[in-house]
Amino acid sequence: MSYLYVTALTATDVDGFADSGATWAQDHYRALGALTTTASQIIMGGEMAGTILVAFEYETVDGAMNGQQAFYADHALVQLMHDHQVQISRRSLMRVQTEFGDRTGDYGSVLYLSSSPMDDASAQTNFGKNWAHMQNGAHGMTVLANVAAGPSPFTHTVVTWADSLDDLLAASAQNMADPEVQQIMVDWNVSLLGRVLSRRLF
Repeated sequence: MSYLYVTALTATDVDGFADSGATWAQDHYRALGALTTTASQIIMGGEMAGTILVAFEYETVDGAMNGQQAFYADHALVQLMHDHQVQISRRSLMRVQTEFGDRTGDYGSVLYLSSSPMDDASAQTNFGKNWAHMQNGAHGMTVLANVAAGPSPFTHTVVTWADSLDDLLAASAQNMADPEVQQIMVDWNVSLLGRVLSRRLF
């Protein structure tokens, strides 16, 4: 599986930042070795409201580290940060542990959870039970395991992509009511720590 280097930031001109990220900056990100680059702004999320999450996907940890360093050697990207007064508050490295569907949709949900250590085969099976319900209201679901997120109560984040948050949350309620899902949560000591809702920027 690949790795996501996720940057949490704020910008004074969100629309301008998003337009650059969706157009010319994509070529620069690919030149740094990024397989994909996505960005979402948290709308509903307590003190995280307004924060932009930019995820750069790499094949390896070395690639992510080298890509982060190369970013600051790219004068156009540094100027992009300057033009929109970008302020970075957090960088984290996460591994895509399992994934279902695709990463498309106008909106997203990020669910933070903790669990006992979970191997990849078990993650595929366990989260597959969730996806059986979530696919009724979402296009895709990406399960990320923390690699380097600093002191943090969560071990995983589950990102779900959708065009309707009402449909997504209805599917989520159905998922949480499934006795088999509830038993998996007990068996693996899964605790739900919080959720944020976001809009897709690019």
